[in-house]
Amino acid sequence: VSDEKDARGYLQALASKMTEELEALRNSSLGARATDMPWKMRRFAKLDMSARLELQSALDAEIRAKQAIQDELNKVKASCISTECKLQESEKKNMELLADIERLKKETEELRSEKGVKHQDSQNSFLAFLNAPTSALDQFERSPSCIPANKGRRVTDHPPRSIHTPTMRTAYVGSGLSAPKPKAHQFVVKSFNTPTKCNQCTSLMVGLIRQGCTCEVCGFSCHVTCADKAPAVCPIPPEQTKGPLGIDPQKGIGTAYEGHVRIPKPAGVKKGWQRALAVICDFKLFLYDVAEGKASQPSVVVSQVIDMRDEEFSVSSVLASDVIHANRKDIPCIFRVTASQLSASSNKCSILILADGENEKSKWVGVLNELHRILKKNKLKDRSVYVPKEAYDSTLPLIKTTQSAAIIDHERIALGNEEGLFVVHVTKDEIIRVGDNKKVHQIELIPSEQLIAVISGRNRHVRLFPMAALDGRETEFYKLAETKGCQSIVSGHVRHGALTCLCVAMKRQVLCYELNQSKTRHKKIKEIQVQGNVQWMSIFSDRLCVGYQSGFLKYPLHGEGSPYSLLHPDDHTLSFISQQPTDAICAVEISNKEYLLCFSSVGVYVDCQGRRSRQQELMWPATPSCCCYNAPYLSVYSENAIDIFDVNSMEWIQTIPLKKVRPLNTEGSLNLLGLETVRLIYFKNKMAEGDELVVPETSDNSRKQMVRNINNKRRYSFRVPEEERMQQRRSMLRDPEMRNKLISNPTNFNHIAHMGPGDGIQILKDLPMNLRPQESRTVFSGSVSIPSITKSRTEPGRSMSASSGLAARSSAQNGSALRREFSGGSYGAKRQPMASPSDGSLSSGGLDQGSDAPTRDYEREDSDSPRHSTASNSSNLSSPPSPVSPHKTKSLSLESSDHVSWDS
Repeated sequence: VSDEKDARGYLQALASKMTEELEALRNSSLGARATDMPWKMRRFAKLDMSARLELQSALDAEIRAKQAIQDELNKVKASCISTECKLQESEKKNMELLADIERLKKETEELRSEKGVKHQDSQNSFLAFLNAPTSALDQFERSPSCIPANKGRRVTDHPPRSIHTPTMRTAYVGSGLSAPKPKAHQFVVKSFNTPTKCNQCTSLMVGLIRQGCTCEVCGFSCHVTCADKAPAVCPIPPEQTKGPLGIDPQKGIGTAYEGHVRIPKPAGVKKGWQRALAVICDFKLFLYDVAEGKASQPSVVVSQVIDMRDEEFSVSSVLASDVIHANRKDIPCIFRVTASQLSASSNKCSILILADGENEKSKWVGVLNELHRILKKNKLKDRSVYVPKEAYDSTLPLIKTTQSAAIIDHERIALGNEEGLFVVHVTKDEIIRVGDNKKVHQIELIPSEQLIAVISGRNRHVRLFPMAALDGRETEFYKLAETKGCQSIVSGHVRHGALTCLCVAMKRQVLCYELNQSKTRHKKIKEIQVQGNVQWMSIFSDRLCVGYQSGFLKYPLHGEGSPYSLLHPDDHTLSFISQQPTDAICAVEISNKEYLLCFSSVGVYVDCQGRRSRQQELMWPATPSCCCYNAPYLSVYSENAIDIFDVNSMEWIQTIPLKKVRPLNTEGSLNLLGLETVRLIYFKNKMAEGDELVVPETSDNSRKQMVRNINNKRRYSFRVPEEERMQQRRSMLRDPEMRNKLISNPTNFNHIAHMGPGDGIQILKDLPMNLRPQESRTVFSGSVSIPSITKSRTEPGRSMSASSGLAARSSAQNGSALRREFSGGSYGAKRQPMASPSDGSLSSGGLDQGSDAPTRDYEREDSDSPRHSTASNSSNLSSPPSPVSPHKTKSLSLESSDHVSWDS
C-alpha cells in the first residue's frame, strides 16, 4: 500500500512539473511572437489610439461649449421677456400720466374761464412794439416771451397777430374752442420745395432736402428737434399752426419779419433788379431768389446770408451818389445792409435792397436796427471762428493762377500754380522756385518724412521733393511712374505712427505707397479697386476712407481684410442716400465711434458700424461745392459764402459772405478769392492759441515786381525796383509840402557847444539823464550835435502778432519808399545851408555808399529848398543789411566837416 501511495505521489509531482514546463514553454513562445511583430504596426496602433483620444476630447469640448451657449441664450431670452413686460408697464404708466395731464389742462382752462382772464392783444402788437418808448422796449426784452413781429404783406394776407403766451402749447386754449381729444402725431420727414418756417419755433427750416417733419394727419410742420415740443394733441387748430412771428431775444431763435423785395442783378444795378424773398430769422437776414412771374415761388437754396452778430453790421439809407445807375424814383425806397468781408475796414460786403415803397423801407430799416440794438443789449455771444485776412499782396503774379497751397511755417507758404511750385517768404518778400516749370495741381506736406508730394505736369504724375528743396537747394525729386492721371493724394500714419502712407487716387483705383528712407523713398504696398469714381479720401485710424457717389468705404491699409461701408445696408433711415444719388464731399472722424458723412445734399451722423447715431441731420443753406475740416469746425463752401459748422454741437456758427472762394489746402486756412482782383485769403482761427501764419500788410497800389537774383536763378525778390523808388523820391521832393512832412523838424534838440573852424579842438560833454535811452548825442567840432537813432527791427514771427503784420515791414505805395528813406526818427542838425554839395553826402540803404551822383540829381531839382541832414532807412527789408549793425547805438565823432554820414 505504501508503495502505491509513493508511486501515486511521484506521478502527481511529475505531472505538475510537466505542466509547469509546458506553461513556461508556452509563455516563451508567446514572447517570441510579440518580439517578432513589425514596429510599423505598433506605431500605427499607437497613432490610432492617440487620434481617437483627441477626437473624443474635442467632441466633449464642443458639447460643453454648445451647452454654455444654450444657457446664455436662455438667460437673454428671459431678460428680453422681462424687459418687454417692463416696457408694457411703463407704456401703461405713460398713458395714465398723459390722461392726468389732459385732465389737469381741462381743469386749468375751466378755472381761467371762470376767473375771466383776458389777453391784451394791443400791448404786444408789432406796431406797438416799434412805436413803444424805451422803457416799454426794455420791458419786452426782459420778458421771457418772444418779441412780437408781423409778416410782410405780400407773404400772407392775414392781419398782424400778437403773441398771447410764451409757448405755442397753450396759445390755442384761449380761443374759446374746446380742446380736441388727445391723439398722437404721425410725423414723417419731408423735403420742402419752398422756404418754410417751423410752426413750433417760427425759425426757417434751412436745408436742401429733408428740412423738417410734417404730421400726416393735421399738417403740423416743424424741425425734427422741435417734434418733441409740439402740442400733444392732433389735429391742432388752424390758428395755432399759422402762429405769429417773433424772436426770443435770449436765444435768438425765431422769425421777426419777412417779405418780397428786389436786389440788384449779378451784373449790378445798371442791369436792373430781380425779385427776392427776404426773411429776418435767428438774427440773420436771409435772401432767396424768386423768378419773375406772379406764380413763381422762391427756391430753398439761400442766395445770401448776412449775420447781424457781425461787428461791422449796419443798416442805412442811400444817397443818389451811392446808386448812380438806379432810377431816381427808386432811391427813397433803397436801403443798404453792410457786414465785414475782410479784416481791413475798407473791404466790406454791402447789399442794396429795394422795397416796394418808402413805408416798407422804413419798416425794414426799423426792424433791422431795433433787432440789432436788442442783440447788442442782450450781448449774445459772438460765435464766429475765422477772421478773413489777405495773406499777401494781390499784385504778385503767382497768385492769379494758384491751384493749391500749403502753410510751411508761420513765415512761409508754398504755392502751386501753372508755372510750377514756389515758396513765398511773406516777411522777407523772397520767392524760391522748387523743381521744374510743370503745372502743380495739388500740394501735400509730409513733415514726418521730410517730403513734399505734388501732382504736377500735363499727365498729372505724383512727384516727391525733399524739404531741403524749399530752401532753394538743388535736390533730386522722385517720380511715381504708375500715377499717371492722378486725381488727388492724401498722406497719413498707420501702425500707431510707425509707418507713413501716401495714397494716390485715379478714377476707380487707389494706389497705396509706403514712404521710407530707401533710394526712391517709396514702396508700393497695396492697390485698391473702388466701387465708383473716387470723389474724396482720407486716412482714419489705420484705414483709408474713400468717398464715392452715395457712399463711403473704409479699406485696411496694413494687412489683409475686407472693406466695410459707413452706411449700413440694414439701416432704412439712411436708404434715401442711395435712392437719390448724391456726391460724397467729405467725411469727419469725430471719435473712434462716430463719423459725420457729408454729401452734396445733407450731412448724416453714423457710428462705427454705419448705423445712424443722431436723429438730427446737418443742413446746408446752399449747394456746397466742397468741404474742409479743421477740428472741430467744418467749412462748407458754396457760390456766395462759406458756412462754418461745429460738428459736435451741430450749430451753424458763422457765415463768411465771400463769393467765388475755393480752398487751396485740406484745412481751408488758405483760400483763393476769384473776383475782379484775385486774392490769396488766410482764415485766421480766433480759437487757436497762436497764429499759423504771419500776415503782412498788403496794398492794392503796390508797385512791387518779381526780380530774379543774379547769383541764384531759383531765387526772386518781390520789391519795388530801384528806378521806380528813385522816381518816387524825385517826384515827391518837388512838392515842398510833402517834403516838409517827410523831413521833420529837430526834436529834443540840445546845442552843447560850438567851436570855431580853426580851433581844431573836440569837446565831449556829458548829457542830461532825461534823454531817451535809444538816443546818444555827440558834440562835433565845427558843427551841431546829431542824434544817432537806433531803430530796432523786430524779428518776424516772434514779438509781433499776425493781426497787425510786421511793424517794420516796408509798404511800397504812394511814395512810402521815400517816407522810409527820410523818417528815421528825430533829427538834430540845424537847418542851415552847407558850403557845397561836395561838403556832405547822404548815405541811404537804397543808394551806393560811395556815390553821390543820385544826391546831386535831386538836389539840383530842388535847389530852392534848404539843406537838411536826415537819417535814412532802406525801403526793402529783404536787401542785405548795412555793414554797420542797425541794432547798435553809436556816437560818431567826426574830425572834419568835409564828409558827414550816419546810419539809422
